[in-house]
Amino acid sequence: MDRQLGFQFDGGLSTTIENKPATRQINTRHALWGDRWPAIAKQECIDKVEATPPDHQSEVKFHLPCSTCELSAQCLNAKGKEVGTLLYDREFLTNPRSSESSLFPRELMAPMLDMDLEFLPAYTRNPVRKQAIYQAWDLAWSEKTGGDYLVCMTAMVDVPTGLSQLLYLERWQRLGFDAQCKLIEAKWRQYKADMVVIESDAAQSIWWQHLAATTNVPVVRHDSSGKKDLAHGVPSMLIRFQNRKWRFPFKQGSWLHEEMENLLTELEAFGWEDGKLQGVGEHDDTVMCLWHLDWIIKGLVYGTENM
Repeated sequence: MDRQLGFQFDGGLSTTIENKPATRQINTRHALWGDRWPAIAKQECIDKVEATPPDHQSEVKFHLPCSTCELSAQCLNAKGKEVGTLLYDREFLTNPRSSESSLFPRELMAPMLDMDLEFLPAYTRNPVRKQAIYQAWDLAWSEKTGGDYLVCMTAMVDVPTGLSQLLYLERWQRLGFDAQCKLIEAKWRQYKADMVVIESDAAQSIWWQHLAATTNVPVVRHDSSGKKDLAHGVPSMLIRFQNRKWRFPFKQGSWLHEEMENLLTELEAFGWEDGKLQGVGEHDDTVMCLWHLDWIIKGLVYGTENM
């Protein structure tokens, strides 16, 4: 089971991540402003990084235990991991981002892709760990060929750590309202999800109202009008990506592998164009669905979102 989940248990939860940082000088001592905001606030952490071979210093610095350190409020390394590189670069280092750069480049996602992990048609929870299962849906208005996709994603979350594994991802087109509602109920039962979040803008609230009134699906709605907000919108996913809080199945030739490939393509196509944050590809339905899923995980596990 440990291999299937992408986790290893050894008196606690840890992940094995292959990370190959570029060889470069790692800042351990320079402050942002004079004697304020040191790169690393604690001397023992500085010593640990500087004692590491240069090729691995970036990795060691990233994995310093900043979240439990009493000096984290004074440490740039801790602040960068807390807010993510987008807000960190703009608000602390005042570095502008290219207007045409990808928000989620492939190299960002690569360390979270598990080449031996597959999507699962069902999931049995590990009785040793406190786990939760959440599901998200991005709705499709059009029933025409070439219209938006109806997207479903299901994830298992290890509650103590927030580590999330994507269990399932699939898309459909040309389904009417009744068919979509029946599918949502069926997939909820299939994965025994603790909570189901549904995109709910304007008239799309009809789906939520119908499911809440006529089924037992534990459904909540998520308004995507704030998707461009750096702290709570689509860019907020960067924080959990950079902290390696996701595991994505990526076994070649496995069930629904092409859906994972499509997600990576849509993520890479999401960024700034002409000063606007948007998906520059043909579709961004899976990106939006992943944002809904990440939103409910952060809200229910971390309590960082308004539910």
